[in-house]
Formats: sequence, structure tokens, C-alpha cells
Amino acid sequence: MSSHILRLSEKIKSYTAGVGLEIAPGACDLVKALAGDFEFFYTIDPSHTPQKLLISERNVRHIRALFNGEKVKDNLNHKIDFVIFRHLIEHIDTPREFLESVVGLLENEAMLYIETPNAEEIFESKRFYEIRHEHCNYFDKVALCNALALLGCELVESVEYYERQWIGLFFKKTGKMPKQLPILLYDESLTKALNLEIVKLEELLKPFENVALYGAGGHANSLITYLSETSCRKIKCAIDKDERRVGTYLQNSNIIIKNNDMQNLQGIECVLMCMPCYEGVVFEKELKNHFKGKVILSAKGIQYLSL
Repeated sequence: MSSHILRLSEKIKSYTAGVGLEIAPGACDLVKALAGDFEFFYTIDPSHTPQKLLISERNVRHIRALFNGEKVKDNLNHKIDFVIFRHLIEHIDTPREFLESVVGLLENEAMLYIETPNAEEIFESKRFYEIRHEHCNYFDKVALCNALALLGCELVESVEYYERQWIGLFFKKTGKMPKQLPILLYDESLTKALNLEIVKLEELLKPFENVALYGAGGHANSLITYLSETSCRKIKCAIDKDERRVGTYLQNSNIIIKNNDMQNLQGIECVLMCMPCYEGVVFEKELKNHFKGKVILSAKGIQYLSL
């Protein structure tokens, strides 16, 4: 279980140990960290996977369905004290309706935790590959605070993770409408800045014939869609320690995914890092003293290093 999940679970438990509900719980790691201390816990997701992962948890019930506040109420035997959804709202094309449905499930004084990529930090860092097909929208703290204020919820606490790349917001339903906060507006200069980062990356890749991507998740699959065919052909492999990915390929490509054994970087002239949340840690532990060549960082803007 990751340190992030352990810290988050402790913070959630500091608010309540009543009845919880997580929407789209994924690998159910947070539910497992919380269930033992909660009176009861519900999960809701159209997949069978949570039910299988949580089979040993005695006080957890999985509802296999898409989330709909009114329909969920018919499947509950408890009043919900805390609703959680993480890295979900950016995938929903009707976020206002979704938030209304979630808040409608709660009584006053109940809590809500939302975790999502931080749009403000993404744009500050010009991380263009975060703009990808699976995300319908992007939020910063103010946008979510204003949206929840209209639904009678006020911000209680905000946290940031991975050098501000993710935000976590704790709201309480009060039935009151807090004041709207001034929003941050973006114009065409953002588009120009993101496009210039792509051009910069293409220029840095020009001298090389053998490049490795470090990271093979959604970010890497997104990044290659921004590169020219010439640059993509230079990428000989993607490196990832997740054994479930090893031996497969990046989407719609012939870029094979290999594990993070340093032997897999033999003959590689340049490593392009594409795992922004873990870039600093992985660079220090796996590349800094073990790889000889050029490294391109991407988490906080395109940066070029020689090792």
C-alpha cells in the first residue's frame, strides 16, 4: 500500500469513522485502509473487480452499477457520512450533474473528498501530455470550490500531492452557499506555451537515434501522440517496473515495454522521462548514478541533463 494512501486514510479517519462510500474505488487500496476503522463501507462501480478485491472485508458492500444518487439510495442501509471519489471527475463529461447527484445523497454535516489532477500546476509546468483523450475536463481548487459552493458545500481542508500535481479537497455539506472565489482565466497564450514545449522537445530529440521512454502508463501513451513520426521512430522501448505492462506495447505503436533493469538501456543515447509524479525519485534512484547519456525531464517543463 502506497505512502500516499496511508497518509490519506489517516486524514479521512480524523474526520469520521462512520459510514463511507467510495465511487469508482479502482484497486480498492483506500477502502482496505479505511474499512477496519469505519462502521460500514460501500463501494460503487459497474465492474465486478471491487467485489473480488474486497471479499475478505466483512463490513464492506459493493454496489455494481454506474453512480446515480437516487438509485444508490435504494441500495443503502445506512446514512452516508463520507463520500470519496479520486481521479474520477476529470473523466465525467457532465461534472455538474454528477456533483449534484453526489451532494444530494448527503445530509448536512456529511463530508466529501475529491482528488483530481491540479490544472493550475499542469499549465504552470506546461505539461502538454496531460491533455489527453480520456479526460473530459480539468479543474483547479477554485473551480471545484465554486461548483460545490453552489451545492451548499464549503471547503474544510485542501491538500496537495506530488509537488502540487494532484489536489485533494475536503468539503462539508452545510446547506449554506459560501461566497464565490475569483477564477483564473486562460487565453491563447497557454496554447502557444504548450506548443512551444512540444517544439522544444522535438529539437532536443533530433540528434539521437536510440531513445527510451521512462514510464509506460497513460502519460507515455499520451506523449507519443504529440511527437512527430520521426521522433517516435527513435523510441526503441519504454521502461516500466509494473510487470503487468512488461512485454506489451504502448498503444498503437511498436514500442515495447521492458522492465527497469539497467541492461535494457544498453545502446540508449537519451532517456525521456514521462512519469511526472515519480520523476524526481526515479531519476535519483535509478538513473543518476547508473545511466550514462542524456536525460530529458518533463514533470516541471522540458529540461535537458547530461549524465
